[in-house]
Amino acid sequence: MDRTSYVKQVADLRAYAAVTEIPSDPYDVQVGLAKRLVRWERTIALTPAQAATYRRAMSMTHQRGPCCCPCWRWHAFRGLSNELIARRRWAAARVARVIDLVEGCGEGRGSMMGQKPSA
Repeated sequence: MDRTSYVKQVADLRAYAAVTEIPSDPYDVQVGLAKRLVRWERTIALTPAQAATYRRAMSMTHQRGPCCCPCWRWHAFRGLSNELIARRRWAAARVARVIDLVEGCGEGRGSMMGQKPSA
């Protein structure tokens, strides 16, 4: 974990405090919340237009998906994305921003601050 990036993530996540489904700390996701988010991946069906929004959002994220690999975080944040898009009607850029902020893989490449990976 890159400490500077982590501090910025937590500070930037405060802007989403009213959305209880968005964790306030990317490295401390409560089990109950993670289970709910994973469940939403299976139970929230996106329309074709919403699926296009999801694809656009993921193409904007640092990892090009909800996480770097299909682990529990991938499934949980795919579910979170479904919720934000289908029920809250969020645009792709806003979803992408949240997904970058909840990144917890610890790469420390500045992705949480909207930077793209270096080649």
